[in-house]
Amino acid sequence: MNKILIIGIVASGKTTLAKRLSIQLNIPWYELDCIVHHRTSEASYKRTADEQVEVIMSIDEQGTSK
Repeated sequence: MNKILIIGIVASGKTTLAKRLSIQLNIPWYELDCIVHHRTSEASYKRTADEQVEVIMSIDEQGTSK
């Protein structure tokens, strides 16, 4: 599977571009905040480096996040 990585400074339009590409190309997109932080209805915590790698590997292999 081909992947697109969008990098830029704060407020440069990365999320807007990713959303538009996602719609136009019919592909999923993931925000880094969702990889770094795990949020539930009760709480939010920062994942460890190992947990972040686990999420990235899941996205890479299956196209889904945990």
